[in-house]
Amino acid sequence: MDLVGFGIVLPLLPIYADRFGASGTQIGILVLSYSAAQLLFAPIWGRFSDRFGRRPILIIGLLGSAASYLVFAYAGSILVLLVSRIMAGIGGANIPVAQAYIADITPPKDRAGNMGLIGAAFGLGFIFGPAIGGLLAPVAAELPGLAAAGLCGANAILAIFLLPESLSRDERKTLAVVRAETMQPGVTLFLGGASPSRIDEFKLILQNPGFVRALVLSFIFTTAFSIMHPIFPLFATGRFGLNERDVGWLFAFIGVISAVMQGGVVRLVVGRLGEVNLIRICAVPFVAGFSIIGAANTVPVLLGGLALLAVGFGGTLPSLVSLLSRSAPEELQGGSLGVGQSAGALARVVGPFMAGVLWDALGTSAPYYVAAAIGAVAGLWGLRLREPD
Repeated sequence: MDLVGFGIVLPLLPIYADRFGASGTQIGILVLSYSAAQLLFAPIWGRFSDRFGRRPILIIGLLGSAASYLVFAYAGSILVLLVSRIMAGIGGANIPVAQAYIADITPPKDRAGNMGLIGAAFGLGFIFGPAIGGLLAPVAAELPGLAAAGLCGANAILAIFLLPESLSRDERKTLAVVRAETMQPGVTLFLGGASPSRIDEFKLILQNPGFVRALVLSFIFTTAFSIMHPIFPLFATGRFGLNERDVGWLFAFIGVISAVMQGGVVRLVVGRLGEVNLIRICAVPFVAGFSIIGAANTVPVLLGGLALLAVGFGGTLPSLVSLLSRSAPEELQGGSLGVGQSAGALARVVGPFMAGVLWDALGTSAPYYVAAAIGAVAGLWGLRLREPD
């Protein structure tokens, strides 16, 4: 439900900004502002969830997201759009908390498949969200934002009454003790002296070479994928003459394939292939998809490129999250996945900014060819990965 709200707004943001006279670079900044806020808050939410539990942090994030979509609904300028996206990024920075929740209740060997369910939720959000937004936007410009706010608010209410805590009070105390014992003497403590400083925890998390390699690969893949977000709606409307509703259906098309990959295919094949091999295989359609999109002159060719891209990224995302989780110490799951989410958020800052600059400087196809090149680099880097013990 939360990601349906996200999916409602994302394809419409560049179109709305274009109506206010925004350049490609400005649209890129609007898109990256969401991720910049996530970059700052994801480790904080992840760490707080280790300390206070997953449930309250998830509820706070949902309420913040609902407020951000209300601001989006009535935005009358680029500046107000920017404020709404920053608010949404702060609320949406609790994704690593959901990932940590899954890690709490899932044995390590099953995590890739269950992390794929979160990816499938993203895919479902991209199925229903853009379709809803595309249907509502022609009726009234504020309706998509109001619908997204309503969904997030309803989701928060459901979480309050139906979502159990995955990390008991005793488990939280145990994690705090293990954290403190793991730190070197003399580290700065906070929250009553039970937890190490963020800097010391960050150093501890990054001591694992396998975690770092997976983190770098996640950053490269996500940078490439996020290049399409700020410019694809304008690309589709400008090159193919599509409208808001058509763009919504294209995002829904990506979402269907992504949901099938992450919620179905990955769960079926990862046990046989392993996360590392699956990532290497999926790099091929990922690069091919971007290349075809950049060269597409007809809608069928465009659909083929989008399908390949969705297959490629849908296969890599849950596998990378699983690798990050399996490489991290159990007592630092929330913080480690928060670091992973921050790396993804940083990538979603870099990618949209690159897209906007390339769009303004080199034309409509350049961002996709650059994304294909970055994806090729990711595929080569994937050769350095090894399955965790």
